[in-house]
Amino acid sequence: MNPHHYAPQLLLTTAYRNAVRLAAQLLGDRVTFEGMHAIRNPARSGAATPWHQDQAYWDPHFEHFGITVWAPLQPATLENGCMQFVPRSHHLGVQPHELISPDSHGLRLTAMDAVKDVVACPLPAGGATVHFCRTLHYTGPNTTTGPRRALIVDFKAPPVPLPEPRSMPWRRPEWSE
Repeated sequence: MNPHHYAPQLLLTTAYRNAVRLAAQLLGDRVTFEGMHAIRNPARSGAATPWHQDQAYWDPHFEHFGITVWAPLQPATLENGCMQFVPRSHHLGVQPHELISPDSHGLRLTAMDAVKDVVACPLPAGGATVHFCRTLHYTGPNTTTGPRRALIVDFKAPPVPLPEPRSMPWRRPEWSE
C-alpha cells in the first residue's frame, strides 16, 4: 500500500503526472490524489481479485466520484490476470457485497446477475485502464510462469452528502475514509 511513501520518486514520473491530468479532466479541478497500490500477483498461485465496485468500500453517508488508473508493469493478459469490466455498470448504484472471508478487508460482489457482457482488457506494459468507482471489475488468476505486477493510482472528487446513508452491511465499522 502507498509505495510512494517508500519511493517518493514515483510522484515525479511522467505516468503519475499524466494520471493527475487525466483525473482532473474527468473529475474536475478539485480532484485529490488518494493513494497508490503496488500489486504483485505471483506466478501460478496468484488468486483472482473478485468482482467488486470500489465505492463498496467507501463511506455510505456520501455519493463518491472517484477513478482508478491501473497500469501493468509487464504485459497484462487473460492468462496472467488482466483487468475485466462490465460495460455501463458505472450507472448502477452500489451493489450488494460481502467480505471475501471473516478476516479479510477484501470484498466480493454477491449479486452476480449484474456480471454480463464482460470485456477483458489485455494491455502492453505501461498501458493503462481507467475506471469509475462504481464500475464492476475483476482480475483473473495468474496461471503463467511469471508474476503480474501493476501500479494503481486512485483519485477522488469531493463527495456529496446523501440525505440518508446507503445500507452497506458488509462494511466493517473500523474502516475509515
